[in-house]
Amino acid sequence: IWRVIPDLIRARELLLGLVWRDLRVRYRDATFGFLWAVLEPLMLTLILSFVFTYAFANRNAGATVAGNPPFALLILSGLAFWQFLAMSVNRAIHSLLECANLVNRVFFPREIIPMSSVCFTTVDFAVALVMLLIFRAIMGYALCWALGWLLVVFFIEFCLVMGLALLCACGNIYYRDVGFFVPVGLTFAFYASPVFYPAEWVANNVSSWVYHCYMLNPMACLITASRQILFAQQTPNLLYLAWPGLLALLVLGTGLAVFRRASPTFSDHI
Repeated sequence: IWRVIPDLIRARELLLGLVWRDLRVRYRDATFGFLWAVLEPLMLTLILSFVFTYAFANRNAGATVAGNPPFALLILSGLAFWQFLAMSVNRAIHSLLECANLVNRVFFPREIIPMSSVCFTTVDFAVALVMLLIFRAIMGYALCWALGWLLVVFFIEFCLVMGLALLCACGNIYYRDVGFFVPVGLTFAFYASPVFYPAEWVANNVSSWVYHCYMLNPMACLITASRQILFAQQTPNLLYLAWPGLLALLVLGTGLAVFRRASPTFSDHI
């Protein structure tokens, strides 16, 4: 496993080539091009805002959210970080099978293929984050030094996502059921994460021990921390970063070790 980083550095041009290929394939024939990276979360934000503003207007009237952001902005902040995870993992699951000819014929660090899926969605995330910051400024939130903590939140999520991508891509080679199970698991995790609602709603409606169990979800911590940064304009609660950070390092280390150990036999199972 200690050779992973040197191998990736030597094959960096291949990684960049795969990311650029995916970007061209996705946006080349699209009339709106990269604008779809903005339109997709924006349309979903509008739908969820309409539903939860009118259908659940009084459901959690007593809940307070740090910074009191508009509900649409609250949803958009959750979607930006959630879609980065969901899109990365969903793309990475089938990435090795889609590149079967490359895996079977050319020698290179196999980690590059699922990693290229994560790097590809990082571009979409960057576009969505810029859009979020623009809307945040329009709503009257000023730039502040606390926004620098978003880089820490993103780095933790990036490590977590990279580890999950490696594990899912590797698992799908040996057990095709992984390709069916993971999307279902992500759907469950979507509703178990404060994407279209604040974590304060959960705290106000369940007992304390249930809320603590809920916050074991790393995405719940990261999304809540990002909202503290964006809307309360303050340093996030470090507990919201410590647990996801430890879990991200564990998942990434496990993913690299398992993937590197299994990669010599990928050709036999593809």
